[in-house]
Amino acid sequence: MPIVKLDEKGRVQLPKELRTEMRLKAHQPLVVRKQGEQILMTRTGSIDPGKDPLLNDILVHPLHSKVKVTKKLLDKLEEEQWSE
Repeated sequence: MPIVKLDEKGRVQLPKELRTEMRLKAHQPLVVRKQGEQILMTRTGSIDPGKDPLLNDILVHPLHSKVKVTKKLLDKLEEEQWSE
């Protein structure tokens, strides 16, 4: 288990292996809470295409989707997902 240190501003850098494994991105909001003597960090939001008709349509039928997939749309969906 890696050991990390707080810097002078109270920041912690998560190990690259953990960020990669959990697909964490720069500036991604995380929920931080205290549980006993532990500090827990949790990702906010999650994408479940099966529960989102728009994403399901795009993923299941990308060529026949009624939605034009653009970078702007993908950025908007990503922003909505992280702000949940």
